[in-house]
Amino acid sequence: MKILACDLYHHNYHYQSSAQYLWLAQCWIILGRAEEAKFAYEKAIFQDHFNQEALQGLNSLEASNTTPQYDKHPLYDAEFQESIGEKAPDETILHDKAVDLYLQGEIDAALQLLEPSKNHSNSYFLRGKCYFSQQNYEHSVADFREAIRLSHLKHDEYHICASNQHLKRGQEFLANGEIDLAIADFSKSLDLYSKNQEAIRARENAYQIKANLL
Repeated sequence: MKILACDLYHHNYHYQSSAQYLWLAQCWIILGRAEEAKFAYEKAIFQDHFNQEALQGLNSLEASNTTPQYDKHPLYDAEFQESIGEKAPDETILHDKAVDLYLQGEIDAALQLLEPSKNHSNSYFLRGKCYFSQQNYEHSVADFREAIRLSHLKHDEYHICASNQHLKRGQEFLANGEIDLAIADFSKSLDLYSKNQEAIRARENAYQIKANLL
């Protein structure tokens, strides 16, 4: 079965969101705010159950005073967007150039490239990491939190888009007589966005067709 672009995006979102919470937790630990760190670790684990750094951080939060350094970096956004058939906007291109500068240790140059960012979650995430490397933890917290906020907004948009993609694939299955696969996609469409009226009607129609064949 063809993997939909929305499903690839969803996997990418959870990975990135988990990493954002993970770095936020690191800041809270350094700033001596254990409760906020605990909450951020829990959110990181909720977004990605396999985030081992978050699991270890949460488990050792009260048992250790160490502050482990995380080596997870943002993905190159342009490469990912091309993989799902989208053209990367200018802000994404700047972000990817800033990733290279960050990895080379050219933090001030990376910050200059990231300065114009307005609505790009990973640009705020990377900028927060730049400030983190400069031990400017208050600025890091502000940027990590903005990255998380923007990620959640994008995720809400994703649900409607993904719902429509599953609806379209379900309609293709139905047209080819693959009724059970169509019903599964219509149901997934409604799981993603329960107010999708077209998906509601399509699933009812598919169930009716299946009942008539019995």
